[in-house]
Amino acid sequence: MKKLYCMLIVAMATMLLGGCLDNGSTYAPPANFAATAGDGRVTLTWTPNYAIDYWVFSATDPSITAFNWIDLPNAHAYTIVPEPLYLCGLFMGDQYSFAANGRTSGGPGGPSSPTVSATPYDASTTTWTLGSPVSGANLYGVGYTSLFSCWNNPTTSGAGIFAMVGAGGAIYTSSDGKSWAHQAAPTGFTSDLYAVTGYTTFTNQYVPWPGLPVPPPLLWVAVGKGGSSLYSTDGVNWQMGGSNASPTLGFATTNQDLHDITQGFGIFVAVGNAGTIMSTYDGLNWIMAANQPSSYNLWGIARGSVYVAVGEHGTILTSPDGSNWMAPSTPVTSNNLRKVAISPVGSLTGIVVAVGDQGTIVTSLNNGISWSPVITLPGAPNLISVTVENKVFANVSADPVLAFAAPSSEFVAMDSKGNVYTSVNGIDWSGPSPTPISNPNAMFASGFGYVAAGNGGATAYAF
Repeated sequence: MKKLYCMLIVAMATMLLGGCLDNGSTYAPPANFAATAGDGRVTLTWTPNYAIDYWVFSATDPSITAFNWIDLPNAHAYTIVPEPLYLCGLFMGDQYSFAANGRTSGGPGGPSSPTVSATPYDASTTTWTLGSPVSGANLYGVGYTSLFSCWNNPTTSGAGIFAMVGAGGAIYTSSDGKSWAHQAAPTGFTSDLYAVTGYTTFTNQYVPWPGLPVPPPLLWVAVGKGGSSLYSTDGVNWQMGGSNASPTLGFATTNQDLHDITQGFGIFVAVGNAGTIMSTYDGLNWIMAANQPSSYNLWGIARGSVYVAVGEHGTILTSPDGSNWMAPSTPVTSNNLRKVAISPVGSLTGIVVAVGDQGTIVTSLNNGISWSPVITLPGAPNLISVTVENKVFANVSADPVLAFAAPSSEFVAMDSKGNVYTSVNGIDWSGPSPTPISNPNAMFASGFGYVAAGNGGATAYAF
């Protein structure tokens, strides 16, 4: 199966129109070609024919065809693409138009499809919808793992699986963040779960023939009360983690509550009460961090090019590897910090935003080395979560706060009443914007939208 893709430029026009090898055949364009706008992205769908190589052409001009695209503004071509095709990092508010054609064995492209158009938008403040309560149990954590990346930006997720956890070992999973399936905890497990995240080792494993959809291997890890943890390799069947086992060689155990978890390249790092920091590569064997420089409760952790953990009394810890930790030389705030987010790879890396009680926001523009003065959002109650997505805003000039670089990500914070606040640099914030969820405990971004969960099994989403 061909997996190679490329973004072609003007110098390749002859090859595009004439065929890469010129020894194959033209073919009809994809049937039922359609474009659906999303959160800073467009999803293209058609009726797949796995024997045909489809090429897609885009521009911000509705006159586009498969043959005139190269002379149009913001023109791109994407070769040998899968269906659906996720294109992200697009200018929000600008209309994009698309055409496609088909070929086999590197031959010249066939006739152009009808042109389709869509306008990406910012879902964080405009499209929130209240979901049906999944149960009566309080939900405390939301996580996500990517299965497919965007074709034009491999660092951003195009599709994946969501998970929620909560009181009494409640676990739910979803393929779209809207409809949820209950998953059973192991027999006898009744501990509250506070956080969950996942990882897949084989992103973008497209299967070319119907009837052979082998899911990528997954690992989910959930943590909670009294150091309890669960893990799953499919999101459906869950097993006890190491901190629930008797202490044996190779296991680290703790009776401290674990409040949050993140992962990088399949290494999961969790934080909790009394400064506890633990890591695991398989959900079963846990290792205490090499040092734990704080005895305060830790409530949030995130990973970018560094790890950052936050917690009680304004505690902020940073680590290059998730094991060796250090604190800033001076306290940034005395207010409790609840969650933290770091600008993703592929955007302006190094921006760290932590949020907490009484509308507190603290920001670092250099990976936690130094921190800006504390921001307090006027009238905001406690902030319960912050997350970040790659975003590109049309007609936005360079930002002096970001050393005259154009913003390429958006931070979204949510308070305990369900209001959201947004910022492109972590310093200047807009909001509040109301959402339909009134009692959230957690909010998470997938890369193409947002999911919130709260008391009484309440859920909300924005895509």
